[in-house]
Formats: sequence, C-alpha cells, structure tokens
Amino acid sequence: MLDQYRRDFADFNTACAREHYLFQSGQKTTLEIAPIYERYGHLFDRDLVESLKLRLSESDISNNERLSTGRLLAFAIEQFLEDSVKQLTEQISDYEASSTIEWLDRPITFQDATVIIANEPDRQRRRDLYRKRLAAIEGANDLRAERLLKLHQTAPSLGYSSYTNLFEEVRKIDYTAIAGQASQVLTSTEPTYLRRLDEVLKRHLALGVEDAQRSDAIYLLHLTNFDDRFPSHRMLRVYRDTMAGLDVKVDSQSNINIDSERRPRKNPRAFCMPISIPEEIKLVIRPSGGQSDYQAFLHESGHAQHYGWASSNLDPEFKYTGDYALTETYAFLFNHLVSDKSWLANFLGMKDSDEFVRSVMLARLVTVRRYVAKLYYENRLHLSDDLAAAALQYSECQTVATHFKTEPEEFLFDLDDGFYSASYLRAWAFEVSLREYLKTKFGSQWWASKRAGDFLKEIWETGDRYTADEMASQIGVGPISFELLIEEFNSTLK
Repeated sequence: MLDQYRRDFADFNTACAREHYLFQSGQKTTLEIAPIYERYGHLFDRDLVESLKLRLSESDISNNERLSTGRLLAFAIEQFLEDSVKQLTEQISDYEASSTIEWLDRPITFQDATVIIANEPDRQRRRDLYRKRLAAIEGANDLRAERLLKLHQTAPSLGYSSYTNLFEEVRKIDYTAIAGQASQVLTSTEPTYLRRLDEVLKRHLALGVEDAQRSDAIYLLHLTNFDDRFPSHRMLRVYRDTMAGLDVKVDSQSNINIDSERRPRKNPRAFCMPISIPEEIKLVIRPSGGQSDYQAFLHESGHAQHYGWASSNLDPEFKYTGDYALTETYAFLFNHLVSDKSWLANFLGMKDSDEFVRSVMLARLVTVRRYVAKLYYENRLHLSDDLAAAALQYSECQTVATHFKTEPEEFLFDLDDGFYSASYLRAWAFEVSLREYLKTKFGSQWWASKRAGDFLKEIWETGDRYTADEMASQIGVGPISFELLIEEFNSTLK
C-alpha cells in the first residue's frame, strides 16, 4: 500500500509542477490544477489524514517510518488545505495572468508593471504606475480574502485549534519564536540601516527617509545605475563559468533544462520548477539584464542544483516535501555571490566594487527587514478573521520595518501560504554560516574549488531528507541564529 501511495504521491507532484511551469513560463494562459487535485484526491482525503495520524501514534513504529510518515502526513494536510481552495487559487492566478494596465496609451501586463517601476527613474511616473498596479491587485482581494478565510475554516476540521497551530504541529516550528529571534535584525541593524538608507535616498533620489514610499523601494532595490555591469547576454556564461569552478558542468546536465525563450506572459522573474526530482528540473529565465536579474537567476540555479543532484534512490517524501529553509539556503548561497568582491572581479571584471557591494547589501537588508515584518504580520493575521484590521497592520508593519511608506492594498497579495516567510528568514541566517564554513574549509574563493563542489554535491544528494537545523548541526555550524547575519550587515554598511 505504501509503495503505491509513494508512486501516486510522486506523480501528483510531477503533474502539479508541470502545470505551474507551463502557466508561469507563459506557455498556458490559464492554470488548471483543479483536475489534478480531483484525480489524486485519495492522497489527501480526510480518511487518509486520520490513518497517517493514527500510525504516528502507534508504539511499534520505527524511527525511519516515523520520519517518512510524518513527511507524508505534512504533505497530505497541506494538500487537503489547498484542495479546499483550488478553484479560488485558479481564479486568482487567471486574474493576474489576464490583467492589463493602461500605461502611456498602451496596455501592459500586470507582470510587466513591476519591471517598469523598477526601471523608471521619474518618481511621479513610478508612483502613478504603482497606484495602477495596486488597483489591479485590489481587484482580486475579495477572492484572496475568501481563500484565506476558507483556509482558516478548514484547519480546525482536521483537529487543529487554528491555521497557525496546524503548521506549527506538522512542521515542528514555533513561528512566534522565529519572529522573536528575527526581530533582533530590526533592532540591531536600525542605526546602521537608517544612516545608510538616508544617505542613499538623498544621493540617488533626492529624498529623505520620511518621504520614501514603496514604489521608491522597488526602484532603489533594482540598483539601475549598475545595470550596465550586468549585461543580459553574459548571464548564462557567468552561470556556466561559476558552476565550472565547482566542477559542475552545466552543459552536460541533461536533467536541468534552461528555458530562456521569450514569451509575452512569461513570469519576468527567474524561477525553478522541479518537475521530477532529479530527472527533470526546469530553470526558467526571461533575461533583461541588471544585477537583480543576475541575483534571481543565481538564486534559482541554487535550487536547480540542489534538486538536480538529489539521489534518485531517495523516497519521494525526501524529494518533494521537507523544510523549505534548506533549499532556500542553497539558493541564497549562489544569490549572494553578487556581494562577493572576488567573484565580481573574476566573472564580471568589476575591480572597483566597493560601492556596489554596499548598495547590494543595503538592498538585501531592506528585503530581510521586510520579511521580518511579514512574519510578524502573518502571526497576527492568522489569529483573526478581521481583514480590515489586518490590512492596516500590514501597512504599519512594513512601513516601520523598512521605512518605506507601504499601502495596505497588498496585505493579501504579499502573502505566501504556510508561513513561507519564516523559511526565508531561517535560510538567510543559515546561509551566512554555511558560506563562512565553505570559506574556512576551501578558501575565500570557495566557488573556484572542486573540493567545495564535491562537498556541496554530497549534501545536495540528500535532497530534503534533513531539515535546515539538522543540516547545520551535521556540518557543525548549528544552531541557526541571526548573529552572523546581523554582523555582516553592520560591518558592510557601517
């Protein structure tokens, strides 16, 4: 029975991933996941959930079976939740895919609006387009609200006191504790952050911190003035050469397919879709150039290498489910190469990268602080169904943490299921420790070491068998904390 369940479980993940890939890559105009959930509904129906819970409670279960059963239960519960809102998920995705915005006497796609804002030097135009984008987001907020409330209602039907309690139980993570630990980032970097942010805003945008808005942050974080140092035509070569230093020959990786074809409704941001691990991994890009494009692609390449090197002998529950902070750690490891001065000099010829590195570190700190605020907000959001109050809380949390005035309309759009913000925060903290370990063991230019590549392949081979905390402990850099991350920000931005 378990063998058949595992086969169906793997097939379900492959079907869902392929559908999301085709939709997000612009090859399909609609997302059709409801038929997939109907076809595989036996994998996560209520009886199945209860039988897995019962097995976990029995005394004769081995440690290995307990781990596997716990992973399968987490999958079944999360998909039971998604199954309850699958039509709403489709409707929201279809709305965003088909939505257009009138801009300069022509229609643009919703996806392109953010790209234009990030590259628009005129502040008034940025704000005007940002307001139009907010209006488009608000147009589907009723659907998002209905979906969220349905998730809140479904969690207790599975025997949990709340949506938060459900995820804390199945993932064994205390989100309040993580939020408390991550709050150190806000308090400990505040003086450095404000000084540097005020300096950059005045120099590049002629703004004081008190006047900065979210649309300004989107533009500032793009670091447009450095775009000519990151040409789109060199991005794939830089990726190949970087991986070659680790003895990863990307042109020989038939299991990792790079989709760089231009399509009108293709997601402008790079993404990785592990369709069948490790046999079929899609690394999707829509090259536009600039440092943010390089960062996004390198980030997703970290995911692709992790999934692509996972052992084919792993059971499906150690390929498709696990602690998301682990794969995000590997993604950030490559994402953060753009703040390594030696890497910039070697691969992009940037010999004078001090100012760029400070700029990219400030942009990263804006993002990390934003995610600290997101987790704090999500902890409050999932305790109540008062969405009018939640919108104001979102606006306040983001404005206080980032010092960019943030409007409330994005309070449900800027939200991932299952406290994914906590995975990002734990990954940022773990990545700094992993990077320092690689430097200590293989040299400051670890990315040019075959031995470092062998080490990474060895830990990637375990797929999602371990949590981020377990992997940190095995490497010898645990427990995960935010101290090194804080120290890196303060020392770089001082």
